[in-house]
Amino acid sequence: MNLVEKEKFKFKLPNISKRGRLLILVVFFLGIALSFATYAWFSASLNVKVKFFDVKVSTETGLFISLDGVNFSDSIEISRESITSDLVRLYPNHTNQWAANGLWSVSSNGIPNTNSDKFAVYGGSMGKYTDKARKGTRFVTTSLISEDKSSEWNQYIAFDIFLKNVSGSPKKDNLYIGRGTYIDFDESADQETREKMQDIFNTMRMGIVKIGETDLKADVNTIQNLQCNGECISLIYEPNSTKHNQESIDAASELGISISDNTYVPTYGVIAEGDHLDHKSGFINSGVSLDTEHFALQHTIFESDFSNAIFQIPNGITKARVYIWIEGQDVDALEVHSEGAPVALNLDLEKDLAGYEEY
Repeated sequence: MNLVEKEKFKFKLPNISKRGRLLILVVFFLGIALSFATYAWFSASLNVKVKFFDVKVSTETGLFISLDGVNFSDSIEISRESITSDLVRLYPNHTNQWAANGLWSVSSNGIPNTNSDKFAVYGGSMGKYTDKARKGTRFVTTSLISEDKSSEWNQYIAFDIFLKNVSGSPKKDNLYIGRGTYIDFDESADQETREKMQDIFNTMRMGIVKIGETDLKADVNTIQNLQCNGECISLIYEPNSTKHNQESIDAASELGISISDNTYVPTYGVIAEGDHLDHKSGFINSGVSLDTEHFALQHTIFESDFSNAIFQIPNGITKARVYIWIEGQDVDALEVHSEGAPVALNLDLEKDLAGYEEY
């Protein structure tokens, strides 16, 4: 058994719940080598590398998963190759994104409208004015990142998945995020590394867009090219919404923002491109009015919301898109010192049989 196989073997699937389960087990190994212990939204040093993660599904309730809409099974491996080059033949027009140079801070509030099948993701850079009147004052410049073509060199990860529901429900079933969803360190990480890297986990986000659906007999061209038709919906899951390390607390206080651990602090994500934006105008309680043209409240769900369905899926095929990123507008977005550590991330999706119950 090689090293990768040994690492994968350590993560076991939880028991199947009464509700039935579509289980997406996402295992990250993040090689993190960061510098400059200071606060820095849109930092150019948050080089979080992802080698692979696995996606596995339980077929007991009639659910299967695919990366191309052609080959459905109970498991798929997500890697640089599997979501980019390996799909050239069977899914040539895909627009999947990989972060070969590591995850870097970006910002998103999800899809901008119900006809958008992709998140509006903004990259950014920090700067300081050098003129006498504003010397030392920080500003942010933001720009929309294109997903028109597939890329292995983006700042975040995004990929399409296709869910096949063959439970035979006469009406739609509900899909949930399960309580097995988490971001945590691998057991091999020492305590010092855990403490230094916690800020990274506190800024990470997972996003899902439900794009479209069709029947089981649809041809592959129809399946792969499903569109919103004004009905796309998205969600953002914020795993560590109330966790704040002392470094984050101290950095926020420099902006005049008072935060404490175990308290939710809203994130105001970027919604428009802008040049030399006032750094403080993207945060509440910073002494500067919120810039509502460029920033807006990021509506996220938390673990307490897991009892609510995220969306419904028919007895048929549903196209969706998954996002993984570091949120640069999160108040915990710090640059830290670390030699790196392996990290496990589970995205657990559960399905019920509400289509039968409501019939």
